[in-house]
Amino acid sequence: MRIEMYGATDMGRVRKNNQDSLFYNAEMGLLIVADGIGGRKAGEVASALAVNGIKEAYLNCDSLRHEEVEPFLIKTIDQVNKDIITKGMSSTQMEGMATTLNAILFVGDKAYICHMGDSRTYLYQRGNLWQLTLDHNIENYVERGWLPDGSLALNPKPGALVRALGLSAQCEVDVYELKLQAGEILLTCSDGLTGMVQDRKLLRIIKEYEQRLYELPQRLVQEANEAGGQDNITVVISAVARS
Repeated sequence: MRIEMYGATDMGRVRKNNQDSLFYNAEMGLLIVADGIGGRKAGEVASALAVNGIKEAYLNCDSLRHEEVEPFLIKTIDQVNKDIITKGMSSTQMEGMATTLNAILFVGDKAYICHMGDSRTYLYQRGNLWQLTLDHNIENYVERGWLPDGSLALNPKPGALVRALGLSAQCEVDVYELKLQAGEILLTCSDGLTGMVQDRKLLRIIKEYEQRLYELPQRLVQEANEAGGQDNITVVISAVARS
């Protein structure tokens, strides 16, 4: 299947630098969005290491059959996690750095979505929008019984991340396999978008720009900035082209 990709990244209206990192290449069938975790040092270094590590590993890979994709992604992301931790230990200015990850590898008629943290991937299909990834934060984990009820009392920030690259030597990444259909659109973004723009407005804007997707990433960035732009904003649109 032919994939078209369009992307944009922006510092937002509050932050002094952009800690998001972005790569997308439709010919390679690869996109990566990484958001350096705020409140920690060197988030832009961590996110860049994530993006460059995955990209280089894929470029150095001769070929992948479907059954090899998920093991390759898990192994690669585990190595990137180790690299981020090692780099963070090398300097007090980078100690404890970490990043979210949302990466998609398109192989044949399937998309393999790798996810850690609270950057998201959505699926738009026939006028409907679904969030495919689960935010790895305390609130969601408590709600699902994966953490004890008292966890929010110990950490009063419901959005605090439980999983991300660089947080722990044990790397647990979600990998989703999605069978693609012509006309579908995937929206991958950092929480600088979803923290500012509600899902129902995302859906309305996607519908409005469905016939000119090349304008959609910048339009979504604009919407997040108009809502306050409290964080860095990164957006990638992947469209499954109709034959």
